[in-house]
Amino acid sequence: MSVSFRDFQPINTWKLDSDGSKWDDGEAEHLIDTTTGRRYWNESKGCVGFKCFLLTLGTPIFHSIASLVNVAYRIVKLVSFSHFWMDKEGEKSYSFKGRLKDAGQDLLGVLTTPIAFIGLELAAIYGIFTPYNGRKLYASIERAQDGNFILAPCFQPDPKYHALGGDPKKKNAF
Repeated sequence: MSVSFRDFQPINTWKLDSDGSKWDDGEAEHLIDTTTGRRYWNESKGCVGFKCFLLTLGTPIFHSIASLVNVAYRIVKLVSFSHFWMDKEGEKSYSFKGRLKDAGQDLLGVLTTPIAFIGLELAAIYGIFTPYNGRKLYASIERAQDGNFILAPCFQPDPKYHALGGDPKKKNAF
């Protein structure tokens, strides 16, 4: 799922998805961000705020490790020029322009990693005070950074599962 500038809007309006599925208690399962039209789980502000608090503790540990691995991988690809000589999945014919674009995206990913890391931590802190908006920012930054490592899958639009294995059919699960 891609990101747009609207995904990074820090203050949003939320409405219940009253036409969609419901939790066991009869409340709408999703909230809709009216800025982007994306659906997020309708969990209580207290629960989302607590998850954001936990992310302020977990982000420095888990995202620093994932970021180091990701940056090292991208640097190896750039230094070895693998974009230009390795077979590319789904490519019908060799496209120098397309491969140059991929190399540029990897370079941009390396350069933006420290900014994204700080942004994730600030978004988690922001989410303690304004849970739904912080959740959206955190999820958007995770998706923008290639989306290979998602620490908070339940924060993503149209979520399917929780990182800690909680039941996705139950409201406020972990």
